[in-house]
Amino acid sequence: MADNKQRYIIADQRGGMNSYDAPWAIKDTECVDAINVDFYKSRCGRKRNGMVAITTTGITSTGIISSCFRHIPGTDETAAELWAVDDSTTPVINRLAGGTTWAAPTLKDNPTGNGWDFTAGSINGKLALAYKTAVARMHFWDGSTVRRGGLAAPDVPVATNSGTAGAYAAILSYYRVRWTVVSGSTTTRRSEPGTSISFTPNGTQNGVVLTRPALANEGETTWETEASTDDITYYVIGSLPIATTSWNITYATTIYSDFALSDLTGKYTLQKPYKFIAVDQNRLLGFGSYTSTDKQSRVEISAVIGSADIGDEERVDTSQVNSYIDLDENDSGSAVGLAGPVLGSFFAFKERQVWQLTATGSTEQPFRTDAISKSIGAIAHYAITRGEDAVGNAAIYWMSHRGPYRWSLAGLEYLGRNIESWILGGDATINLSATHVVARTIYHPDKRQVWFWYASGSSNDPNQGFIFDVQSSGWTRIPTGEKLANVRCATLFANTIAASMSRDLKPYTGQTGAANRLWKTDTGTDDNGTAFQSYLTTKATEPGGPGFYGEVGETVLLAKASPGVMVAVKVIRDFGAEDVTGLTNLSPTADEGSATRVSRVLGGSALNGVQFIQYQIGDTAPISNTWLFDRLLTPYQKHQPVAV
Repeated sequence: MADNKQRYIIADQRGGMNSYDAPWAIKDTECVDAINVDFYKSRCGRKRNGMVAITTTGITSTGIISSCFRHIPGTDETAAELWAVDDSTTPVINRLAGGTTWAAPTLKDNPTGNGWDFTAGSINGKLALAYKTAVARMHFWDGSTVRRGGLAAPDVPVATNSGTAGAYAAILSYYRVRWTVVSGSTTTRRSEPGTSISFTPNGTQNGVVLTRPALANEGETTWETEASTDDITYYVIGSLPIATTSWNITYATTIYSDFALSDLTGKYTLQKPYKFIAVDQNRLLGFGSYTSTDKQSRVEISAVIGSADIGDEERVDTSQVNSYIDLDENDSGSAVGLAGPVLGSFFAFKERQVWQLTATGSTEQPFRTDAISKSIGAIAHYAITRGEDAVGNAAIYWMSHRGPYRWSLAGLEYLGRNIESWILGGDATINLSATHVVARTIYHPDKRQVWFWYASGSSNDPNQGFIFDVQSSGWTRIPTGEKLANVRCATLFANTIAASMSRDLKPYTGQTGAANRLWKTDTGTDDNGTAFQSYLTTKATEPGGPGFYGEVGETVLLAKASPGVMVAVKVIRDFGAEDVTGLTNLSPTADEGSATRVSRVLGGSALNGVQFIQYQIGDTAPISNTWLFDRLLTPYQKHQPVAV
């Protein structure tokens, strides 16, 4: 904008890029383009940091890292673990814990789906893992193996007369078995009861020999026998080590009721093979299922941890009426994601719907459901992330089929207007038919930025990136061709990987292009050895005013001192009709000594006879460097009117 001293001062570009409006019509705080920059601690742009391959050993993956996530097995964040899954035909899972050496965890069931479709969450010291296998179950890492959640119900036991003479009454009884896992004296998992067997003794022997069914081979350590006289009310009459295959029941049917009642049927219902999970508030929620005959728009709710202390997070209590929520089955596309908590709510996403599930505190109805939108949904679960809004309130961000959205205390907000031409067309289009990953999203809390990646054109993986500054709502972009744009997965993990993981976090990305590229971002000045070019282009202004020619003098740049760094200001006349470039060095001179800021006149940056003027400021070519700009100042004066 002009002042009465006839100077243009560009001192704030934090409104970010705006490619929606005409270059002359955007706000003074916006820019036409912002390439490989951000606005962290900078009013006029800062060259983004680079990324580097992590230094680790032992990884057994042979494909592209397609899913990655952080697991904290307890309350100590320095014990955090990094998990990675590749895109092999049978996806390979690796775990990095307590150092820099990867190891492949033991799996009960091998993955049969895509490596990029994994979802995970830490709960009660375990890592819950939702992925497709030949066995329709949830899976949990318990510190030693990735096993099936819960315990499968046993088959039917075998009942026979004991073979020893006696007078055991010939009264009909029913017997059934449950598997349990016992550690010390504590039961940690229990199955649903198997199908019962009815048996009437012959009256001439001393009891009934009950033989347990074949094992489920899911870690069971004991088997419980339940008995009934009516096949309705059961009592737990015995618990034996798994190595004991049978026992002689001599209890009279009249004393069954002296034993403890069995748990209600349905209390230990197995979780489905969920596609998407979210954890918090001492429970696990699952959405969708890899079993096609299951309800696909159903959210199932685990038992609350502490309600029985027997595998609570690994079971669904279907004996209660509050174990699931149905969300418009067969309407508005399929389930695509589940996220939360945000301000006490979880969010279930379909292709064209968003549902808010708000905790009520009631055991009869633990969540209230509200449709946030029945026209906008999310692209995929990995395109959804939790973060903060500009004032620090919890928020959730996601990529929809038409661009980025946010939900917070302010409600539902569309964030994509200024970059719409890069998503819906004009500059680029999002490829909703990408066969691998359509979009990825992650929140960088230290810089309060949301990083979005998506597949554009005909790409089957993300190849275009955008950075959203939460505090200023400004956008910058990472163009196609940059390594940082080629991201298949992302997670936050320790800045320093060691025996004790650091508490400060950086975004880590699984890069396409080669196997085992798991790189730490926001570090260094190049992308793992590849330099990149950074610059921003300002709005078009009229130095002579509307309808007049003008003249601009040499531009003065105020920037952070950066020894050895050369930058350029390109002065663009009339939307590209002519341009001149002024170069300068950001190194402090001898006279400036240890100055932290330098002011530079960019020689050769003057132009005459212009109607509109723009500035492109930054690198002239890809280079490994760093810079931060504070302000551009340009003298100007008005000339003759434009001929009509």
